[in-house]
Amino acid sequence: MANTAAAADAPRKPKSRAKNREGIALFHWLTRNWVWDTFILLCIVANAAILGYDAHVGEAGPWHTKIEEWNTYFLFIFTGELVFEFLAQGPRKYFRNGWNVFDVIVVGLSYIAVSPAISALRTLRVVRVFRLVSAVPQMRRVVEALFSAMPGILASFAILAVVFYIAAVMGTTLFHTDPGFKDLGASLISLFALSQFDGWGDTIARLQDHNPYAWVFVIGFTIIAAFAVLNLFIGVIVEAVQAAPQEEIKEEIEEVQEDVVEIQEAQEDAAVVQQRILEELRALRAEVTALRGTSPPPQG
Repeated sequence: MANTAAAADAPRKPKSRAKNREGIALFHWLTRNWVWDTFILLCIVANAAILGYDAHVGEAGPWHTKIEEWNTYFLFIFTGELVFEFLAQGPRKYFRNGWNVFDVIVVGLSYIAVSPAISALRTLRVVRVFRLVSAVPQMRRVVEALFSAMPGILASFAILAVVFYIAAVMGTTLFHTDPGFKDLGASLISLFALSQFDGWGDTIARLQDHNPYAWVFVIGFTIIAAFAVLNLFIGVIVEAVQAAPQEEIKEEIEEVQEDVVEIQEAQEDAAVVQQRILEELRALRAEVTALRGTSPPPQG
């Protein structure tokens, strides 16, 4: 039996990169189908509709009491969704997802709004509508693109601030007798209106009373601020939105690769177990053969 013991005590092949699913398979299946997604989406839309109706008619409305009950039911549904998602994904994976944390915050604020102690907090119930962003993949992709484009947006803001500051100093110096450019603050407000094409024709006519070449300043600033710098924001956001699906595809490919690795490791483990069983069978056969060879011959 020494060979059998040695085979049983043989070291198991270590798993290199096995992916441990933390969640419960039943809840994972329940929360990963279109029926569940559609149900939650309809609940969010219905809750938003009744909140808008209640805000429109006020507490004197005939359905106010029923709406309060429905709001409670919707809050329980959203809480149940969070619990199911938590059980499906496990704690570590659940809280690594920023959208899950966002949903927890929104539902938590809704519980604060339920308290009748401070009536102003009841307005926080409407933040539940923000869950529509996390529930719709297309909207979620746009928000993620905006956050990923934040460095470019901040750089564009910095360029725009420099342009506004230079133009404000020049405008205050050239047209300080005009009420719209009497100081730096008034110049910044006037330039902001010009960047929105608000009364730029009247501004040119008014400033030309002080300087006949004022149109050069106004048109030049409008072209730089409105057409050049502000379009940088659009370019940065569009680029980020176009890159978002590629990131999503990359994440899906990584998940598939992890599943393939898990299947391969399971197959390798099965092969190791099969090899061990074969070795034990060979050892048993060898022992049986040895016992037969050493047994005394039958008496005649």
